[in-house]
Amino acid sequence: MDIERVTDYGALSERLAAEVLSCMLDSGENLICLPSGDTPLGAFKIIASKLSGKSNRLNFKLVGLDEWVGMGRDTKGSCQSCMFEHLYKPCAIGRDKIIEFNAQSTDLEMECRKMDRFIAENGPIDLAVLGIGMNGHLGLNEPGTSFSQSSHIVPLSETTKKVAQKYFPEPVELEKGITLGLKHFLEAKRLILIASGKQKAEIVRRIMEEEVSERIPATIAKIHPDSTLLIDHHAASALQEE
Repeated sequence: MDIERVTDYGALSERLAAEVLSCMLDSGENLICLPSGDTPLGAFKIIASKLSGKSNRLNFKLVGLDEWVGMGRDTKGSCQSCMFEHLYKPCAIGRDKIIEFNAQSTDLEMECRKMDRFIAENGPIDLAVLGIGMNGHLGLNEPGTSFSQSSHIVPLSETTKKVAQKYFPEPVELEKGITLGLKHFLEAKRLILIASGKQKAEIVRRIMEEEVSERIPATIAKIHPDSTLLIDHHAASALQEE
């Protein structure tokens, strides 16, 4: 795992946008997985400014990372709502380029099989970008998730339920999520983990200092053959100086 420290959030956004754009603009039929949440928003803004009017002439496809069970694009604060508002709509990315979980389906197991089948037939994922949760989760793969796990439905940890409230205009009851599995990330050709801000400093320190373990899903980056931990100055503030 390479460690890339940048000065601030703006630099992190520029660096991440450059990597994603390189994959999108490549002539190959690349499969890309991107996270929702606060950290990638700066990069999404840059990507939208560069992709204006071009996206549907390109060959990439986007595979949705995760969603809160019972929610969809029409739910303010959902993962898909965030992606549509900040990436899909500004970039004019058509639905034919996106495959996502239907977290409102009455058969969520079928949704998991759908996503696994799509990745098996079109993958592996060429570029997976993942935000690091406060407890080290990736997507909605909570601590204790097997590294061999594919798409699955997961009971949310108390930490995740509490932190996620910031995305919604009013308090919501969150119990389960549906997510791609750690297996998909380990099999991705390129893996980038991103973290910004002092609130992520402690989990970044633990990822760096502790052994690879299912207790901290983000430690999978340490055994991935082409992975980068991209962090700004604040997220790196608990690390010892080299």
